[in-house]
Amino acid sequence: MGFGTLFFGYFAMFAFTLSPYYFFADILGALVAIWAYVRLAEYNRYFRGAIAATFGFLVLCGVNAASLMFSLYETGGTVDLGVSVGKEAAACVMHVFFFLGTRGICLGADAAKLKAKTERNFVLTMSAYFATFAVLALNRVIGEELAPVGFMLLLFRFVVIVFNLALIYQCFGILIPADEDENEKKRSRFAFVNALSDKFDALDDKKNEYRRESMKLAMEEADRLHAEKNRNRHANGKKKKKK
Repeated sequence: MGFGTLFFGYFAMFAFTLSPYYFFADILGALVAIWAYVRLAEYNRYFRGAIAATFGFLVLCGVNAASLMFSLYETGGTVDLGVSVGKEAAACVMHVFFFLGTRGICLGADAAKLKAKTERNFVLTMSAYFATFAVLALNRVIGEELAPVGFMLLLFRFVVIVFNLALIYQCFGILIPADEDENEKKRSRFAFVNALSDKFDALDDKKNEYRRESMKLAMEEADRLHAEKNRNRHANGKKKKKK
């Protein structure tokens, strides 16, 4: 459906933003996310808005990366602040359409619990973005006094990212197209993910085989002990009769 691909794209787009080092993960993640949203748009029209917003995010990430390489504008200056605000705004709009689209699919699939989690994450994510915009607006006025608030906001955004990744993963596991066999194992487009999954499946098969063999041996031992107990009982009965 597209949620599996989106999981990797979303992770690359936002998880590494908390890192002090920059290595173009947001650009790669945005490209993967756009591809995922194109697929998801087949099931809900709101994902079309997510495509447009993610494209805007991608362009601004490209501008930021170009400035880091060629010093197009001063770091911490007005242009830099404008690009940062633009990225946050595009990401915020992307999340709005993502949650609307996911909620719509949950309604169609009658997945009430997943719908409730989507609405919860929407509130948490919007709260994080509104707090971010407030900090960006006040940062130039208050300055370093906002440092503790910025740190708490960073932790809050980390929690929101984890919650959203968990939601996307659950959507991948629960929501399936109507023409897809839900008993058929889903395969990823990434070969290393499939290889890792197959490895874990092989380990599970070995564990299950060991459990079955252990159970079989335990049952055989129980039958042997039961039969031996019956033989001893009959033997003792015969001795008492002879007396």
